[in-house]
This record gives sequence, C-alpha cells and structure tokens, in this order.
Amino acid sequence: MSLSGALEASWPEALSLTAPGDAGGGVFACDYGLDVSAQGRVSISVLGQDFDWTGDIPYVPQVDFQVHTRGEFDAWGWDPGITLASSTDVQRLASVSLADIIGSIPGVDGRFELDVAMDVTARYATHRVAVETLDQATVSGGDITPERSASSTEYLGGPSVELNVRPEGSVRYEGTLHLIPAFGISLLGREWSIPIVDIPLAFPLTEQAWLFESERVHVPLPDLALDKQEIDFGAVEVGQVNAELVTLSNAGEALLDVAVTTGDAESFELADAALEIDGEAAIDLAIRFAPKAAGEFTATVLLASNDPDAPEQAIFVRGVGVDRPEDPPDSGEPAAQDGGCACRAAAGAQGGDAWAAGLSLAALAGGLRRRRRVA
Repeated sequence: MSLSGALEASWPEALSLTAPGDAGGGVFACDYGLDVSAQGRVSISVLGQDFDWTGDIPYVPQVDFQVHTRGEFDAWGWDPGITLASSTDVQRLASVSLADIIGSIPGVDGRFELDVAMDVTARYATHRVAVETLDQATVSGGDITPERSASSTEYLGGPSVELNVRPEGSVRYEGTLHLIPAFGISLLGREWSIPIVDIPLAFPLTEQAWLFESERVHVPLPDLALDKQEIDFGAVEVGQVNAELVTLSNAGEALLDVAVTTGDAESFELADAALEIDGEAAIDLAIRFAPKAAGEFTATVLLASNDPDAPEQAIFVRGVGVDRPEDPPDSGEPAAQDGGCACRAAAGAQGGDAWAAGLSLAALAGGLRRRRRVA
C-alpha cells in the first residue's frame, strides 16, 4: 500500500490545514495465499462387506494458493475505500485411485479427484490523516477525516512550522475456497460417478490495521517586521519634500507580499505601493512628506501582507507644513551686481553726494544680511 498527497497550510486564519490526496496517488496491491491440504472419508459396502476409511488423502501436495492483484486510485481512499477482487485458476490437487486409499478389493475399482479454486476480495480504506506537532500531540483542529476535511494549528510566529502527518487505515479480506470433488467407482463392470459440484467455503473475515510511517512536513512562512511604527517629519516648507526610510524585514522563509497604502496620499507619498521580499531579506520603504498647505498633517500608512499572524501593520506619520518666507520689499535702488556695482557709483561722487551714496550702500548691505539670515 502506498499513498501520496500534500499538507497545505493557508491563512489569514492561521493556520488552516488541508490534506488533498494526489490523483492516482494511491497504489493497493494484494498477494493473498492459503496452504491447502485434504482429508477424505470413504464408506462403502461391497458384497455385504463394509469398508470405512478416514484420513489424509495421499499424494495431495501442500499447494500455496496465491491471489495477486493490484490497482491504483485517488488518494486518500476514504471510506468505502478501494476494493480489489481476484481468483485463482482451478487447480487439481488430487487424483487418487480407490485402491490407494482402502486397498485392493476384488471387482471394485474407483478414483477420487479434487479440484480447488479460491476467490479473494481485499478492501483498503483510510480512516484518518493524523496531524501532530513535533511532541506527538494532535493539533488543535484535530485529525483530518472524511467528515472533517480540514484542520488547524496554532501559530505563534516564526519563520516556519513543522508537523508530522500520518495516514491510518485498515485492510479487510473476504474470501471463498471452492472445493470441486469428483468420485467414480467401478463395481463388477458397472460404473458410477458422483457429479462434480462446487462446495464454497467462506473464509473467516479478517481485518488488519494499516498504519503508515509519519512524514515530517516543513511549512515555510513569511514574517514581516518593521524597524519603526511612527515617523515625525517635523516642519517642512510648503512645496518642499522630506523623506524618511522604513526598513521592512522578512524574518520568515517564504516570499513576503506587501501592499502599502496611506490615508493621505496628497501629503504623504509612497515610493512603492507593492513589495515582494524574499525570505530572510529586507528592503527600505521611502515615505515622503510633501505639504501642499500650511498646517499639521497626520495619517496612517497601512501595510497589508501575507504574514500569518500579523496580516496588517501600521505606521503613524505626522508633519507640519509651514509657509515660505516672503521676499523683502523693493527699495527702489539698483540691485547690486557682481558684488560691487553700487560701490563703484558711490566712489565717483563728490561732497554731500558721496555721503548720500554711502548711506545707500549701507542700506543695501543691511538688506543682503537680513536675506541671508532668513535663508
């Protein structure tokens, strides 16, 4: 007997377990045999003389009847299971003269013959698929049976889960042995024969438990971890951008799929809306704060993933948008170019005009200093 199938784990209701069997994944072969011997009893009266004999029929070979049959089926072979039936050919076990049995009797001769055949029906059925933890405890959802096709086990995090899986069933045999005797006798030239008949003898029913060896099943899982759950972008000028990085780590062994959304897509921009992270790897997710107006902004960045125990995680983000400073009013004086246009004009003036030009230069220089401080 061989079976093939799989243990499948699914979530977010971690961890749901099913055990689909493979199509054509079951093989059932039967090789059933019997050792046959024969005894006979003869009671005959000839010319007033009675002859009785009981004992083993000589020369009957101890034949080992074998029934061979094989079939394939879809695992697991739940009740009513898979049934195989086969028969042996009719075989002659004995052909013995009467003289060999009871000795020579004048005027009496005869012969005994015995043919035998056998029918066997074998049925296999799986009763349950046991799913156990490594300490041999049945998982919280119980065994998988025809009535309960799914199970479950608790998951407390980690890169993977390991379980032991074992199908359990039984094989039931039913059989019939066919005895087909023939007896002929010749007495003083006259012959009589007993017609050939089929005497069916049913076997006692036997049933044998069939337990498979446990198979270790390793289920790799994704496991998302964030290096921060809150980001404060501080004050950012309207029209400017401040970016922060969040490290997303997959502490599991299976591929991690992450979908990222934000409650305020205008103010908080995401560099990526969907991410795939290999097992035991990490990537950085960029979140940008780009205020379009002055004021305080808050939002939640939601990360939905295939992490079994934490399918949704969130990052709280905040920031303050501030207005850009206004440019100073225009003084009416010519703007300084190349660091000294106004200076050259002042150097060519005379008397009071030169003083006035000096005042104009000082005012311009002060204006430049104030602009640098604001910048």
